Amino acid sequence: MSNRITNFFNAKSFCVIGASTNLLKPGGVVAENFAKDFPGKLFLVNPRGGTHIFAGKEYTLYKSVLDIEEEIDTAIIIVPAKFAPQALEECGKKNIKNVIVTTGGFAEIGEEGVAIQNRMNEIMKTYNINVIGPNCLGLYSPALGYDTMFLPTSKLKRPKPGNVSIFTQSGAFGAAFIDQLARLGSGNWIARFISYGNASDINEADCIEYLGEDEDTKMILVYLEDFKNGRKFMRTLREVSLKKPVLGIKANRTEAGAKAGASHTAALSSNDAIVDDLLQEAGFQRVITWDELEDCVISFATQPLPKGNKVAIVTDGGGAGVMASDMVSDCKLQLAKFSPEIQKKMDEIFPVFYSTTNPVDITGSASAKDYEKALEAVYEDPGVDAVVNICIPSIPNLDINEYIEITRKIASRKEKTFVTALIGGEEADYAYDVLLKEDFAVFKSPGSAIRAVGRLVEYANYLKKRGKNL
Repeated sequence: MSNRITNFFNAKSFCVIGASTNLLKPGGVVAENFAKDFPGKLFLVNPRGGTHIFAGKEYTLYKSVLDIEEEIDTAIIIVPAKFAPQALEECGKKNIKNVIVTTGGFAEIGEEGVAIQNRMNEIMKTYNINVIGPNCLGLYSPALGYDTMFLPTSKLKRPKPGNVSIFTQSGAFGAAFIDQLARLGSGNWIARFISYGNASDINEADCIEYLGEDEDTKMILVYLEDFKNGRKFMRTLREVSLKKPVLGIKANRTEAGAKAGASHTAALSSNDAIVDDLLQEAGFQRVITWDELEDCVISFATQPLPKGNKVAIVTDGGGAGVMASDMVSDCKLQLAKFSPEIQKKMDEIFPVFYSTTNPVDITGSASAKDYEKALEAVYEDPGVDAVVNICIPSIPNLDINEYIEITRKIASRKEKTFVTALIGGEEADYAYDVLLKEDFAVFKSPGSAIRAVGRLVEYANYLKKRGKNL
């Protein structure tokens, strides 16, 4: 892999410029992160000098990066913006070719910041330095022991290693979503996280290219406000989206959003209708709401892609089935027509007051065994591409633990898309928590479950139209 971001994640030596002895300050947090988990050599720069213990080990605090005799692959600059140009120039003189600048106070704040960022750009070009930032969180990869996020773990929880990668223009968005993923299910989600901020050098095109080639990354989440290299991004996106799903939020959809973005990360917006068409044509799954982004993680990261758009619904509540049926139409899906064999089987095993056509309503008289019979029957139907399992656990004959075990057993087969929606109070929350902890695709409303299936079908159709076999 030749992408410039590769050199950051492959670093064998790392330097924190602005390391603090206060573990609540950004420079202290990052120093502690690397001292604890980074497998390579770590060097710390603090103008006061001396020594300090990080993660139980004593480190020399160098007054300047130029005082360090050994070679350094990558550095992070965590000093006030007015001192950042000097720090970057010293990195150049030290022949450090990869630098992360997390500090804010550059182009995003106005003329004074623009002048400082322009000076940084001159230094970057003079010494041929690859720069991520400024005004960002930098990089995170738990499997590599790489964490430049300057928020302490007491405030920002970190997800464990997984196959989902994120790149984001907004550090705040990235921090909040990282924190959210840490408590989503098992928490085993993150392969790579890239927060690139003002994109003075490395930008969205570099990120999509790198993650498209990264073998640990199976799906890509994105938060964008504008494009620094839109042509390359779209060209690369077309290639990457044929290999792995790329989805996320492209903000600045409205005039108000565009104005907010311009003062946020020095962003410049484009005509959203044009952007939307280009993204869709390139295979980008555009998400509008924060909640749906989490739903996409739990569905895309855990489910096989459906072969078609035929959906079977099993529920113990007629109203839930009707609402889900409406959502099926809204999401450009279809209710499957059961094969004669499956229809005959369900007619024979269920009482006449159960509705055995799609959606299957096993009513408030249902037991967990009834769910098992209905779910297994529709799962076996070759005309069903996805199964939506809707449960209102408050019905009297349903043993919730038995229902959980049945759902676990069928969902674990992974032969078809299988999503579950749990509606109600205490028992619904209990079943939801148990199943989610094991990373099953479980949701708190029929609408969310159906939308998740719709997203999967949309991506599957995109691949099929371009000759890809599922």
